Amino acid sequence: MRPDVLVGPSEWVVEQFGDKVAAELWTRVPEAFSTAIDREVNAHPSTTQTTERVLANPRWPLPYEELVLFLGTLPGAEIISVPKSVYQLVVINGHVVVPWCYGQSARDSMRDAQVGRSFGRLARELLRRFGPPWRRSQAEAPLPLDAVDEREVAKICAAIARIVPTPEVVIAGFAGAPNLGLLRACLGELKSTDNGALHWSHVDDLPLPPPVIPRPRRMQFP
Repeated sequence: MRPDVLVGPSEWVVEQFGDKVAAELWTRVPEAFSTAIDREVNAHPSTTQTTERVLANPRWPLPYEELVLFLGTLPGAEIISVPKSVYQLVVINGHVVVPWCYGQSARDSMRDAQVGRSFGRLARELLRRFGPPWRRSQAEAPLPLDAVDEREVAKICAAIARIVPTPEVVIAGFAGAPNLGLLRACLGELKSTDNGALHWSHVDDLPLPPPVIPRPRRMQFP
């Protein structure tokens, strides 16, 4: 484990999510992302370049699904989903956890990632509705027209808007590659500057799950 990764949950995670779920959240988030990447790779073992594009796609459904499976049973968790949609989110103690693939390298933490540039429509809309005031930068690429995505995002944001009190947005970021699996996992919070630019006010690097070591095959002798 890298020396900059805490063994247990940070004070920030405990403050945001409470003592009862902080320790579980600390390890379950990276486990969820690791499982999502493994599932995608095992489903398409020979298409590395295609898998890289899938991991970076904000509409890739497996991170949403695995976060629901790993976090949805925690105390105080509420699952928000839309029928026939790739999007499903978990709200825990007043915080909606939004997955984001920020890179494919173990060198960079999420705090080094350019905020907003690769956010999908869901993350942008959640931040616009429930996050700090911000404006789109000139460097941020516009999203392509997608009526299905717009409709799904509008529905799940409307469902979250009915939650009282209105939840805050926490970004669960990860870096991964098809041939290496999960490389880093983070939890972070965004704030805005006086001119409306987003920046990371807090980022925690989470401990990665231990690698799965396959059992050796039993030798058979005549």
